[in-house]
Amino acid sequence: MNHNTKLKWAKFILFIAGIYNIFWGSIISLFPQVILFGNPSTDFLLIILRCVGMLVGVYGIAYYFASRNPNKYWPLILVGFIGKVLGPIGSVYYIVSGTLTPSFFIVNIFNDIIWLYPFGWVIYQAITQQYDSKVTFDNPKPLYQKFLGEAYDNLSPNLKQFHQSKGRMKAQGTFKVTRGNNFMGKIFANIADLPYNSDSAEAELIVDPLSHTEIWSRRLGDKKVVSKQWLSEGLLVERFKIVNIYLLARVTTVGDLIIYDAAATIMGIAMPPFFTPTVYATGKDVGDSVLIDVEISFKPFGRIINYNGLVKVSTDV
Repeated sequence: MNHNTKLKWAKFILFIAGIYNIFWGSIISLFPQVILFGNPSTDFLLIILRCVGMLVGVYGIAYYFASRNPNKYWPLILVGFIGKVLGPIGSVYYIVSGTLTPSFFIVNIFNDIIWLYPFGWVIYQAITQQYDSKVTFDNPKPLYQKFLGEAYDNLSPNLKQFHQSKGRMKAQGTFKVTRGNNFMGKIFANIADLPYNSDSAEAELIVDPLSHTEIWSRRLGDKKVVSKQWLSEGLLVERFKIVNIYLLARVTTVGDLIIYDAAATIMGIAMPPFFTPTVYATGKDVGDSVLIDVEISFKPFGRIINYNGLVKVSTDV
C-alpha cells in the first residue's frame, strides 16, 4: 500500500468514525433507554447517559476534523483510542461484579472493539510519517540549500557537492565510535541499537532526496539507523522513529558545516530542555574527503555516542 493510499484510508476511517459517533451520540442523547439493555433505570442515570451521548457526539466532530489531516491531528485519535480500550475493560468489570447485564457488552463491541485496530493503524501510520508522499524531488532547491539560505554558498566544495544533489548520494569511510561511560547513556544507546566502541567501524551513508524530505540511511559497523529530514518553520527536523530533533546550523568562515539541536519531541510531545537529546555535528573538507564528527548526548546523563572519521562522497549509486 503506497503513501497516498494509506492517507486515503486513514481519512475514510476517521470520516466514518465521525459520522458514526455523531449519529450514535444523538441517539443516546435523545433516547438513552436504548443502551440500558434491561438494567434498572433512574432519572439520574438517564441524565448521565444523555451527557455521555453528548460526549460521544463531540468525539465525532473531533474525528471529522482529524480526517482532514490525520498526520497533524493524530493526538485527537489517540484520545479516542484510549477511551475505546478503557471502555470494554470497565464494562467487563461491572458485568463480572453483577452491576451490568452481559447484554450491555454489545455496546462495547460496536462502539469500541471494532474500532481498535483501525484507530491503532491510523495512529501508527501518523507517528511513523507514513502519509508523506514519496514523489520525485520537484523543488528547484535541495533541502539543505533551502535550510542554510545564503550561507549555503559558503560551504566548502565537498560539502556543497554532497548537499546539492537532487539524486541519491552516498558517502563511505571508516569511523571511530565511542559510547558514553555512564549507565543511562549505555541504556539509551542499547535502546537505539547504536554501534559499540570501535576504532575502525566501516561507515556508509546513503541520502535519498524525496519531495521536500530526505531519507538518511546510516550504517556503522553492523548497525543501521534510518532517519527522515525535512524543514519546519526554519528548522531542520530529523525523525528517529518516534523522536523528532529540531536542528539549527551555521557555516563557518572556512566553509565547515556545524549542526546543533534546538529542541526535541517524542510522539509529538515537547521534551523539557533539561531532559532532552542533544546533537552537535560538524563536517569539514579534508582533501577529497569530508571529516565528520557527531556527538549525541542526553541531558542530564551526558554522552550517548560519538563517531568521527573521513568519508568520500559519491553520486554513482
